[in-house]
Amino acid sequence: MSTIEQLQPTLVRQFSQIIGAGNLSAAYIFAGAAGTGKAALAQWLAMRLLCLAPKDGRPCGECAECRRVMSGNHPDVVWLNPDAKSIKVDDVRAMRQEMSKTGVEGNRRVFVIEGAERLTAGAENSLLKYYEEPVPGMTIILTTTAKNQLLPTIRSRAQVINFKTPPVSGVRDALVAKGADERLATIAASLTADPAAALALATDEQFAKRTAAVLQLVNQLSKKDATAFVAVQTTLLPLAKTLPEQTQTLALLGLAYADALNQHYHIQAPRAFGNDLAILALAEATSKQLATGLAAVLNASIRLSQNVTFQAAVEALVLQLLEG
Repeated sequence: MSTIEQLQPTLVRQFSQIIGAGNLSAAYIFAGAAGTGKAALAQWLAMRLLCLAPKDGRPCGECAECRRVMSGNHPDVVWLNPDAKSIKVDDVRAMRQEMSKTGVEGNRRVFVIEGAERLTAGAENSLLKYYEEPVPGMTIILTTTAKNQLLPTIRSRAQVINFKTPPVSGVRDALVAKGADERLATIAASLTADPAAALALATDEQFAKRTAAVLQLVNQLSKKDATAFVAVQTTLLPLAKTLPEQTQTLALLGLAYADALNQHYHIQAPRAFGNDLAILALAEATSKQLATGLAAVLNASIRLSQNVTFQAAVEALVLQLLEG
């Protein structure tokens, strides 16, 4: 059984039936948290459409077509996932040019845009032309962790498939069983539901250092300690040099504020940081301060995705949190 069949068995079964009945739509939005298998299901769908010998409604995973899809080298399966904060008009135009071509080896083609929340407004408007004139035999899939950031016209013209997030406890237990530290396993499992990605985080020394730095910052913020602003440059920046590391750092700060809110209201919900003293101290703030703080962290994450530098986004955030 493939990983995606274990992670999202219901969705796999549904798409197997949809494809078998010939009812596949021209456009889908796969929406869900990181690690829930959105890209993996897109790959599975492409394999199922192109497989030479499907078995029980599933791709065989062994034929030449399946192997080419899995390796990312199939000419009729096109992925758009630029290593940038945004997906620009030129990126989409290049994909649309590819869409205008006929299938290289058949009449089925699959196009996948990963992290579609990164699409600029211009890129989304360019993409709308595909929705207005769909090509027979072609399916486009947008994967996103923030579907509400997509234009309403994009959302309304595609079928939105929501991916359920596995319980944090289940992912955590799987990591602990593989030797990961339970505390780091809990935090990693709160960031991603992908067991492999979570294990990589839980066993990464740099991840542990970023986690400690974020908790130190939270402790300073809870005390309204002005040195928190200095810590951005002296502590956070050296530990978050790449965009994924920077995104992860803000996600950790968001988890801290979410934990503090749950602690403040005595909500019995899974907490990424457990009863860490920094979180308990932050939870002493007013409900308004905590809610406003969480919203500010989320806004900083959006600003980071919009080409604002990490330093500028976090320094502005820390000033706002200190003043709140």
